[in-house]
Amino acid sequence: MTAPKIKIGFAGTPELAFYHYQELAQDKEFEIQYILTQPVSKSGRGMLKSNYSLQDQSLSVKTFTPSNLKQKKFVDEVMKYEIDLLIVVAYGQILPKWILDYPRFGCLNVHFSLLPLYRGASPIQRCIEKGDYESGVSFMKLNEQMDAGPLYFQSKTTIKDLDFYEVEKKLINLSLENLNSVIKRIVFESLKPKEQNHTLASTANKITKEEGEVNWKNNYQDIHRKFKAFKNWPQTFFIFQNQKIKIHDMLIDPNKRGHAGTIAHVNKDSIGVFCNNGCILITDLQFPGKKIISAKDFFNSKRDIISVGDSLN
Repeated sequence: MTAPKIKIGFAGTPELAFYHYQELAQDKEFEIQYILTQPVSKSGRGMLKSNYSLQDQSLSVKTFTPSNLKQKKFVDEVMKYEIDLLIVVAYGQILPKWILDYPRFGCLNVHFSLLPLYRGASPIQRCIEKGDYESGVSFMKLNEQMDAGPLYFQSKTTIKDLDFYEVEKKLINLSLENLNSVIKRIVFESLKPKEQNHTLASTANKITKEEGEVNWKNNYQDIHRKFKAFKNWPQTFFIFQNQKIKIHDMLIDPNKRGHAGTIAHVNKDSIGVFCNNGCILITDLQFPGKKIISAKDFFNSKRDIISVGDSLN
């Protein structure tokens, strides 16, 4: 006799959530009852903010995009679906208690940190920014506190010297390798979650646009880590002559010392800027409204704009 399929709902919004949905959809032991995703938001002249919302996908599964998760019509509609688990991956909104309680086994959340470390909105970025050697994925039972629910399973990986995109890809793959088996262990083997050690908890606060600006008084280690952490958003930039200039690639020279924020050199290899304990070598940059250019292109066509001894403070 064939075992009954595991009935699940899926809540997620961005591209990484869609990868998880695809993984679940390909498993014949699962039956996805519905998708819960954020309404497509727009920015600037009606353009879509993201092309990866699950709402944009042509899927045969019932899709809900409520702006209010407590609206009676939405609650009544969702409650018609009997599910074993609601899988939550970067949904982007706090789930009310009725959603947490109604699935047979509750809600399983995928969080991209080794909880209780980096609870919050930006775990990948904050982990890189701090310079951690390892990170991982936590499979957690959601409760009403932010990322504080008990843990079903964790998987670790090294992230030393990797940037945001590299770490995100590594963690997504790690999650996809384990997601389906964790679900089956919960439903078929009665896997029980274990309480987090709350005394070790740390918070990964939401990133602000202003954090992308380089503070040249910082150490080169901190500047380089922030550059890698913020590669996706808000990116790294400095202000010169009232222009916001983005840094698209950099190297470091710990041996070259000078007054923090002062231009050390301008040559075909890089634009050097002294920081607290060394020199940041900018190899690719972008002026407002312009294309990304290399240091060589800058030297050949724009080196009169920034000169040795200029201050970026």
